[in-house]
Amino acid sequence: MLEAFYATERGSLEDATINGGFDLHPELVWIDLIAPSQEEQQWVLDAYDQNLPTLKSLEDISSSARFYRDDDGILHISTYFLTKNKNFQVDGETDDNASILATVQTVAFILHKDHLFTLRGEKLVAFRAFRARARRNDYEMEYKDPTWVLLGLLEAKLDELADILEDIHKDLEKYSTEVLNNRHREQILDLDDMITRLAQLEDVLGKAQLCLIDLRRVLTFLARPRALGSHIYDADIRELSEDVRSLVEHDAFLFQKVRFLLDTTSGFINTEQNDTIRRFSILPSMLAPPMLVASVYGMNTDVLPFAQGTTSFIIVGIILLLFFFGPLIYFRWKKWI
Repeated sequence: MLEAFYATERGSLEDATINGGFDLHPELVWIDLIAPSQEEQQWVLDAYDQNLPTLKSLEDISSSARFYRDDDGILHISTYFLTKNKNFQVDGETDDNASILATVQTVAFILHKDHLFTLRGEKLVAFRAFRARARRNDYEMEYKDPTWVLLGLLEAKLDELADILEDIHKDLEKYSTEVLNNRHREQILDLDDMITRLAQLEDVLGKAQLCLIDLRRVLTFLARPRALGSHIYDADIRELSEDVRSLVEHDAFLFQKVRFLLDTTSGFINTEQNDTIRRFSILPSMLAPPMLVASVYGMNTDVLPFAQGTTSFIIVGIILLLFFFGPLIYFRWKKWI
């Protein structure tokens, strides 16, 4: 899939209709490729003399070669985008990836003087949000310069990460109420299910941290004196860097909160297991005295008191009940059961 955009007179971005390579004219500012076919890649090569990497090569690229400027002055950036799994299911999972809350996608940016090429494997929320913002041009940006498109996409990525962390914070507040409320925890909450949910949130936080650290490295690279060829972008890069720093700290705080809830939930599970084991260990102690009396009266001897007579069974039965309820009352007095 190939989409392209051009800048209007007021600087906003508008969609261009692309039916073939002949529609890729020089006025296009942003060419966005989503899992492109070989034919679409050939269109870009014929129109702009630009070879595009394959999606597989994006995943295999080494960390040392994720952002660089080549001999022709073209800027290459590969960065991670976090996207939520739309097919996430809790019950009745049929897909191997159905239990994954979010996935990390690698997106390639190729920045020319007059064009920006983006290559990705699937549709992303951050791109859709940026397109809507650029079409309205709320900030009155001059998107005729493709560098502002690049920075706008990185800002949209940061906004999406902030939204994801905010959603996780809300989930953790709800989970805290469920775990720390004694009545809810004892009567309604499934602690094993809570462990699973917290582990899934921890997985998303780890992926969010990966994307934030990667974005910080990208911004550090772009802040270099000759990376973008101008100082007019420095203020925006510094602002993005500050936002990244604050989100990294917030992500670390959420990590600590998840770990606290995991430890607390595991502690409650251990407490429940210990209570169950204690009850099972108390039961033999309650039954031991009656069993001892019953075994003694089961001996073949006539010298035992109440061994014979019409009322012997009743008297021995009362003795057995006393030996049973005596330990029961004592254990309840001690609050062991």
